[in-house]
Amino acid sequence: MNNHNDLILALSNIHENELLHVFLIPNQTALIVTRLIISNLDLKETDFLLIPLRKTDTSLINGESLIFKESFFSKALIKLLNVKPFSNKILKRLHKINRPFILYASWAHFESLYTPSVEQILFSNLCRGHFYIEEGQLTHRYTLPYASKTEAKQITTYAMDSKFIFRDDAIGYIGLLQDAFPGIPHNKKYIMKNFDDLKKFYKPRLKGIKNIALTCAERRLKNDQWKAMIKTLIDNMPNGGVIKLHPSFASDKIKRNKIKSVIKSLNNNLIKICPDDVIIEIEMLYEEKILVGSLTSLSKYAESFGSKFINVDLY
Repeated sequence: MNNHNDLILALSNIHENELLHVFLIPNQTALIVTRLIISNLDLKETDFLLIPLRKTDTSLINGESLIFKESFFSKALIKLLNVKPFSNKILKRLHKINRPFILYASWAHFESLYTPSVEQILFSNLCRGHFYIEEGQLTHRYTLPYASKTEAKQITTYAMDSKFIFRDDAIGYIGLLQDAFPGIPHNKKYIMKNFDDLKKFYKPRLKGIKNIALTCAERRLKNDQWKAMIKTLIDNMPNGGVIKLHPSFASDKIKRNKIKSVIKSLNNNLIKICPDDVIIEIEMLYEEKILVGSLTSLSKYAESFGSKFINVDLY
């Protein structure tokens, strides 16, 4: 198992000056990994580009971000004409910067309303390789890489339902926990361990709040199950707490307001919606928390960071 010093060595084997590091950040777990990589490599703001996906808040890191706004027009281009607007915008920016780059992604995702095509970006003549970074539940599923010469077929935009997760030509895999990427040889894995460094960049927002409930992904629920999910979470926090919304709820104003209405309808003044920029993994570095939700990767992080996870059935 490699550490951050080995990661520095692996990158030094890429004989390029002014290498740019491009990070696709789908959630806060990937954001933490990105923050640790930037710290370990001692990168300047001009040496990396952040690309938040699903409106992930990246305020943990000071640096340039390339924001992509979802639209029905983009959806039509993708669905009907097989155009890749997200990827094209990224490539246009990278070619304008005109520096050789390394790509960091959570998996080899396809073009969708929320994600660019990793394969399309790797085709750039400026790309010098790519890493996969830990992003949560997917990272801990046993998955063997697929041959990069294979034509990956887009059956779904959801990683957990896809057979094409990691290409076999990645430079390496970067994680937080020792058991990340179980299907990958140890010599290709790099585990970040300098968690205390995160406190330099993040001030806790939930000090004194013990209970944190976690909604599941919206796609797991039927429309009439929203209220039952919220009620289950609230019932498991009799002394109050906050509810952290899954990105599929948090990124949509209408869905967020619907969740607020459900909480209000249950007449509970002890429960609040957790701010989107709260990073639960780092909050647990400051004090012990009790997390409530259906099984997610946060159950692993709770165990590793000295907190407790209560598993409840939400769907």
